[in-house]
Parts: sequence; C-alpha cells; structure tokens
Amino acid sequence: MAGCICEQCVSGLHRVSHVCIGSSWIFRDLEPEEKTALASAAIRRLFKRGDVIFSQDEVADRMFLIKAGRIKISKVTEDGNELILDIRKEGDFLGEQIFWDDFRYPGTAACIEDTYICGFNRQSFEKLVMENPGIGLSVIKKSQQAHRIS
Repeated sequence: MAGCICEQCVSGLHRVSHVCIGSSWIFRDLEPEEKTALASAAIRRLFKRGDVIFSQDEVADRMFLIKAGRIKISKVTEDGNELILDIRKEGDFLGEQIFWDDFRYPGTAACIEDTYICGFNRQSFEKLVMENPGIGLSVIKKSQQAHRIS
C-alpha cells in the first residue's frame, strides 16, 4: 500500500518496515477502499525499550504490525525461568488469535528496542468491521486458513 501514514511517524527509528498493515498476510485480499479504511482506523503507538505490549496469560485482545523495532516474546516457566520463544522484528504481524475465543497470550511481549506498532485492539477492530463488513469476512477466512495450517 503506497504512502503508508506510519512512515511519517517512524522516520527517526532505525530499521523500518515498508509493509503497511493493509499489506500484511491477514489483510492482503481486501479491496483498496477496505485497506484505506483499515489503515485510517488503525491505532499507532511508540513503545520504549523495556515496555511490555502484552503479558503472559492475558486474554488476547491486540493484533498489530511491527513497523519498527524488535520485540522479545518470552514465557516464565513453572520453575521461574524465562524461556525466550521468539524475537519479532519490523514487518512481523502478531495477534491474529484475538479472533479465537478465550485465547490467552502464551508469553510476554517486551520491547528490546524502541518499537512502533500499528494495529487494533479487539474493540476498535470490531467497530471497524461493523462499518466495513467485508473486512471481517476476509479476516475470518484468513484466520481459519492459518488455524488449519498451524
């Protein structure tokens, strides 16, 4: 999607993804006007190094594209040790599980450098879908495909 409005907000950060949220795998098949609505309604936020975006066992209620920065996803084991599950970077998409009933985050997402995200919480995405039903239909299809693959 040309002219992603996030580009103006992340210019001071190091590596920046040129992928717009409307181009991420879950939204790729939307019509151009739906992509515009999606990008316009997205919540953008800068997190500082060390900030936590979501915590282990919280109900999943956020999905987002990392525009800049890196996030460590880790889990605290029963014996109290930290297990690093993944390191996510600019261009990665997280959180499609918000569509799964009662899904809880399996780990904590903490910023290991200043990180800029673009996305939705469940409430803002549901409002967007009420105004643009085609977005919801497309996401349901993509989410089901991803769930079958995993």
